[in-house]
Amino acid sequence: MTETHSGPTAEAGPRRPGGRTWAWVAGIVAVALLGSALWASVRPVDKADAAAVVVTSPSPSPSPSPSATPSPPKPRPTPAEYSLTDLPRPDIDAILPRGLPRADVGRFESLPGSVAEPTRQRIPVWTQPDVTTAPVLALESEYYEADARWLVLERRPGWVKVLVPYGRGALPSRNPEKVNGAAGWLRAKDVDLEREKRSVVIDLSERTVTVKHADGTSDELPAAVGAPGTPTPQGLTQVFTVTEAVNTGLSVFLSMQSESLDGFFGTDYAATALHVGVGQGQAVSNGCVRLTSADFERLTDLEPGVPVLVRA
Repeated sequence: MTETHSGPTAEAGPRRPGGRTWAWVAGIVAVALLGSALWASVRPVDKADAAAVVVTSPSPSPSPSPSATPSPPKPRPTPAEYSLTDLPRPDIDAILPRGLPRADVGRFESLPGSVAEPTRQRIPVWTQPDVTTAPVLALESEYYEADARWLVLERRPGWVKVLVPYGRGALPSRNPEKVNGAAGWLRAKDVDLEREKRSVVIDLSERTVTVKHADGTSDELPAAVGAPGTPTPQGLTQVFTVTEAVNTGLSVFLSMQSESLDGFFGTDYAATALHVGVGQGQAVSNGCVRLTSADFERLTDLEPGVPVLVRA
């Protein structure tokens, strides 16, 4: 008898679910996905995640600095009024105005190494570099038929200080210390500056005159100098002019005068000069410096303004 079964055979595969089962499964999956999305949108952001999504805002532009208020220009000084024609001029027998500065220079190395030449016939001189004060003196462009040149002692912006060419600060009988060494300030625009390489040293102890020439060579010459009672004045001076004198012939006059005599031979002046004379190696004169005729020829080409230092 053949045995029959009503159930599935042992070889049968899994059975496919029906349509209602698939719909139920799909609904569960949709709800799970929706919940995941909602959770992601409301969950707190982790610090590491925040670093990845933070957008750095641009730095604010710095506020422009206010521009500095410009300083107002300094007012130009008002020059003092004066009459150039009425100003006194240095003269061999005149006393210079008071208040002029002194030439406190003891060696050539302290000098600028230049001379000032006037650009006009007459120029004013101040006691200080300040146009708000009136000048006290006027210098001429020519003395004894020689073009004026003045030794420059100091330079400042717009100004030069020069050695006054002639005249005395006081009479020897009144104040011998103020006889020589007067200086004055000139406006730079009133002069031209020229280099000066020549110089003269008068050594009273050695009784010599040393002339340094522009080419760098020098001559040391024996000389006679002032006697003990009428010594040759010491200090810095300059060549004033080379001209003929009544009693000494051709002479190199200096911008200094005797500090012991008010005048020579009845005159009102006692100018110091280098000239031909006797007594080299001795202290015998009234203050002038005497050279032999041959040696004096080495000095005759010196121009005004060449520095001369008289030392003990």
